[in-house]
Amino acid sequence: MPVPLALITRLFLLISERKITEAERVLERITGSMKETEDNEFNKGYLQALKGIILTHRSDNDSDCFFSNLNLNDTDALKRYYKEFLKNAKSSLHADYDRGFFSALADYLRVVLKVAQNKPETDKMR
Repeated sequence: MPVPLALITRLFLLISERKITEAERVLERITGSMKETEDNEFNKGYLQALKGIILTHRSDNDSDCFFSNLNLNDTDALKRYYKEFLKNAKSSLHADYDRGFFSALADYLRVVLKVAQNKPETDKMR
């Protein structure tokens, strides 16, 4: 049974709201669900990316981190990153682990894009 998309989306929303402790609980549920399925390299890469996303948002000193430098109001840049991660996730040139890793990053940016696009214009100008 694959991990429900709603659970993955919930994790990313919690991260974007900086509710890291709750996000870690959701990650535990996702990890449990993924271990019930075939424990393959794709899943390992996907989970490692999720852990990395949480870790970078938990850190207070993440000024050199990709996610801390990401302008969440620049939807054009978010779309470019999303497309690049998605391209890498689908590339047969990458190993399963790498495709899983890039898939998680693409999924994260998909949710970030939806949140950014749904923000009222007044919030975007702040």
